[in-house]
Amino acid sequence: MSDWMISPIVNYGFAGFAAVLLGVVVWLIKKLLVVLERNSEVIVRNTEAIRDLTSMTCDLLKLNRSLHDKIISRPCIAKEEK
Repeated sequence: MSDWMISPIVNYGFAGFAAVLLGVVVWLIKKLLVVLERNSEVIVRNTEAIRDLTSMTCDLLKLNRSLHDKIISRPCIAKEEK
C-alpha cells in the first residue's frame, strides 16, 4: 500500500485515540472532584470532633484541678499527731 492510502488511516487513528484519551481524562477528573468533595466533608467532620474533644478535655482538666485543690486542702490522716 502506498503512503497516500495509509496516511489518512493513521491520522484518523491517532485522532480517535486522542479523543478516547481525552474522554478518559475528563471521566477521571469528574471522579477526582467527587473524591475531593467527600474528602472535604470528612475533614469538616474530623475538625468538629477534635473541637468537641478539646472542649471536653478542658472541662475535665478544670474538674481535675478543682478536685486536686480540695484534696490538698484536707488534712493528711497519715500524719502523726503530737
